[in-house]
Amino acid sequence: MKTLNLFIVLIVFALFSFNTNAQDLEVIYHETTIYHPPEVNFDIVFDIEIVNISAVEQIVFFVRTINDLPTGLGWTSSLCFGELCFAPSTDSVATAPPNPEPPLQPGDTLIASVHVIIQNNIGTAHVQVQIGTFNNPGDRTTIDYTATTDPSVDVEDEINLNGYELEQNYPNPFNPTTQINYNVGEGGLVKISVYNILGIEVATLVNEYKPAGSHQVEFSATGGSASGGDVYNLPSGVYIYNLSVNDYTKTRKMILEK
Repeated sequence: MKTLNLFIVLIVFALFSFNTNAQDLEVIYHETTIYHPPEVNFDIVFDIEIVNISAVEQIVFFVRTINDLPTGLGWTSSLCFGELCFAPSTDSVATAPPNPEPPLQPGDTLIASVHVIIQNNIGTAHVQVQIGTFNNPGDRTTIDYTATTDPSVDVEDEINLNGYELEQNYPNPFNPTTQINYNVGEGGLVKISVYNILGIEVATLVNEYKPAGSHQVEFSATGGSASGGDVYNLPSGVYIYNLSVNDYTKTRKMILEK
């Protein structure tokens, strides 16, 4: 019996640790597809803001996992921290030596970006990056970028059909209900969970298969969602909501003010 009780305690501790560590960063990004007419050595820039929403210092890693550039056209891509851009051959950087960017302190924001240098020719580049922390390397935000000089590429259609996105809730701050819009690039099991600032899950808003396209869900601080759920009454404060579908995950913050 003592062995069984210890086993249960270890399971509970492991789950609590996972929830706490999984909420290290908020990753904010904007356009995922940019078109620009052909130009020699033109720099297409995709900006990213990485916020440490945890209570401890974080070493942030920034990894390029796909670098699909037009063959033989002289295009390159680079990872950047602030105004410091690393060599095009560098696929992985972090806020730790030998890089000059220091670890990210609680509440601080790291400005990062992906640069694609295009040339005076027609082509399209696909670059995928992943962002996470050394404390919790398995929990990553994956972003897919497209830079193109091909006028036949429909930027809006590509974003709507192929993109994943978790939008900022509205209204924010809210009391007691707010709406969360999200986009699924490919049908799959969607889970949207809400955590308090300690990383403890307080609500599951969605946990079911969703087809590709735009969706929305309503969150109520006084119990459940538009699709139902347990009854609860949350206090005022900062809450974190997370979207997970296929290999995509994204986290945002929202504020409950009563």
